[in-house]
Amino acid sequence: MKKLINKIGTSEVIVMILTACLGIRWIPVAGSMGPSAILFWIAGALLFFIPLSLIVMELTHHYNKDGGVYLWVKQSLGDRFGFYTAWLYWINNFFFYPGLLVFMVANIAYLFGDKTLAENHLFVISVVIICLWSAIFINIKGIKWIANIASYACVLNIFLAMFIILSGLIYLIFFHKSATSFQIYHFIPNQTTWKNISNLTLLMFALSGIELIPTMAGSIQNSRVTLMRSIVISGLIILSVYMLGTLTINIIMSPSELNNTTGLMETFLVISTKLHIGWITMLLILLLFLVELGALLIWLIAPTVMLFECVESTIFPRWMQELNKHHVPANALILIGCIVTCIIMLIQYLPTVNSIFTTLVLMGTIVYFMPYLFLIVGYIKLRAKNALPEPIMSKSLAYCCGMLLFIAVCTGIILSFFPSADIQTRQHLIVYEIELIGGPLLFMALGYFMYARSVRRPATYSRDR
Repeated sequence: MKKLINKIGTSEVIVMILTACLGIRWIPVAGSMGPSAILFWIAGALLFFIPLSLIVMELTHHYNKDGGVYLWVKQSLGDRFGFYTAWLYWINNFFFYPGLLVFMVANIAYLFGDKTLAENHLFVISVVIICLWSAIFINIKGIKWIANIASYACVLNIFLAMFIILSGLIYLIFFHKSATSFQIYHFIPNQTTWKNISNLTLLMFALSGIELIPTMAGSIQNSRVTLMRSIVISGLIILSVYMLGTLTINIIMSPSELNNTTGLMETFLVISTKLHIGWITMLLILLLFLVELGALLIWLIAPTVMLFECVESTIFPRWMQELNKHHVPANALILIGCIVTCIIMLIQYLPTVNSIFTTLVLMGTIVYFMPYLFLIVGYIKLRAKNALPEPIMSKSLAYCCGMLLFIAVCTGIILSFFPSADIQTRQHLIVYEIELIGGPLLFMALGYFMYARSVRRPATYSRDR
């Protein structure tokens, strides 16, 4: 397989992890839960993020080739489950892309000076489709374009996070008050928190993705050391930004105010208004768009490389696996665009743009978490067989991490089926549950039949060209 990019070092890997994994859009989601969100962030870190990071570091230390999660599962559970992992990881993005794009477009509405456009389904769906195909075009142009945009996106992402954190502190310094009470009992989940318990799944999803960059381990200098160092540094940054951001955004906005906003951009508008710096709003819109575009580009290319460059060549038709002159599986990306466009057209029937975004992200989360279950079982199997000659954890700690991660992932999947507070009618509830269950099941079944068909068909060509 041809390498996508020249060898990159620690700083570049940290930039790519932060661009792909740090989403400031999750800070208002956590802030809407009030100070009790800190407990959920801590739980997510202890039960999900830290165990996942340790497992990823240990597997990366042993397997330093392209493939990431696919390679790890394949080595432990065999080709079949390796394919299911790569397939579901890729399919997750059929839901993640439109969810992310809906979020982006709802914010773009503010550029037109009419925030009601953020709830206009025709406007949102039309611009989402335009943005989707623009991102696919950039990916087709090659990894250099992606790397350049991702570098700028990371810087802007940190800037926007610091804007939220500093805004809360400045508000407290100049106005000597907080919009939210931080008494001890407010840090304990209350009745309102439990009504939106599916938000816990979203916070876990916000902490996911640390395993994405090892997919391209073959393009990283001294990948074992570089990836371990990068995961530790970027992980500390991600956790710090999320928790500090949640606390400081609650200083300047109450949970009820955050619940009543239609997205991050309206949150920025309220913050800038309270600080009397309304002129900065348009700048924030542009910066936010570039940040999310950078994340979208990375999430487009990495799972596509995992599926169409690493799995067996007998599973997909030749045209889907062909590389263009920029060494990118362009036909596969175009296929993604067609399927995601169809999904976008179907989900417009949900009641609000917020429910569309939430449903898409939760569908993506369910599919995205399934490969984690394969990863955990495969990892424990490798440790039980002593197949990792240079482990970084003791066996007892490894089993503990696997158990915690398995429980957290299963909990996240179950909580996904609890509807959010803005889905109230029976009709909307039925549509919500059908999409949440039917969408993932449909693609899982498709992957099963594709693999079953492939094992009966010999390879007809080689990808090494």
